[in-house]
Amino acid sequence: MISRVAEHCFWLSRYLERSENTARLLDVNQTLLLDYEVPIEHQWKPLLIISGAHDAKVGSDSEAVQNYLCWEQDNTSSISSSLYAARENARIIREVISAEMWERLNYYHLWFNSDSAKSLYSNGRSEFYNQVKRINPLINGIGEGTMLHGEAWEFYQLGKYLERACQTARILDVKYHFLLNNVEQVGTPIDNAQWVAILMSTSAYEPYHKSRVVAEAGVSVADFLIYDPLFPRSILRCLRECQFAAHAISRRPFSDCGDDVEYALRDLIVWLERRSIDDLVRGGLHEALTRVVNEIHRIGEAIHRVYFDVSTQVVQSPSVPVVLPDPVKKAAQSMVQS
Repeated sequence: MISRVAEHCFWLSRYLERSENTARLLDVNQTLLLDYEVPIEHQWKPLLIISGAHDAKVGSDSEAVQNYLCWEQDNTSSISSSLYAARENARIIREVISAEMWERLNYYHLWFNSDSAKSLYSNGRSEFYNQVKRINPLINGIGEGTMLHGEAWEFYQLGKYLERACQTARILDVKYHFLLNNVEQVGTPIDNAQWVAILMSTSAYEPYHKSRVVAEAGVSVADFLIYDPLFPRSILRCLRECQFAAHAISRRPFSDCGDDVEYALRDLIVWLERRSIDDLVRGGLHEALTRVVNEIHRIGEAIHRVYFDVSTQVVQSPSVPVVLPDPVKKAAQSMVQS
């Protein structure tokens, strides 16, 4: 497969995941603040940190943060930027994805930029977020049933699950860090509500309660979001799906790691498997999750180096630093060149 096509498949799914995740975070946070009195520093700032925009020059009030994470085109993690980038990646590889995927994605792109979407945002904020949250599952479902499940599909899966693993780790890390600084609230209604918000932010509320007998909410939730083998957004499950996709691309068995991507995925999975949630808590859950996020970023760099960067298709030292290009700018450049 041409590396350019593979890269567009990879980023298409990542941006769709990102838009859904941002919409869910905003919706859950807004609902939580309607029901509970939360300290102002814990209201909207965590969402900026999770999205990687903690240094953004934006106010900390509700409307400023929501507008920044929804509509700001200079913010590459905003819903607007994510859907635009997803649509551009899909447009460039229309011959690879199915026609149904393209038509539905283009429809939602046009809807999001229409007056009706902006009106819904102003008058029915929760329903607006619900509409955005439906886009990614719908596109995924259409792709599952209409797209050829070859290399292009595996790159699509690789991007999807890498983004999920990173987002789950970020949400749990940031939220847990804020909860940890308020030990006096442990066991109170607001503490329980915050853990519920973490579950809802990762689509885990129902699966968690269907599979767990809750003992200590904090540790139990963290264990579920990191280790549960059946939950499709747990960190370990997502990393295993990435591993499956990587080996499907290389056509090597799991026992045979032949490139930096496979080695990096294996090392992180083994590191997690050799530790229990109690081990992570004793050693510092924040430190463990920070390591997971950093390792996921290194896996992303390895994916770029091994699969997409044509200048490094020859063997290259893993120690050579790689700076990932801005995918939004790349999509725009490819649009001009095509």
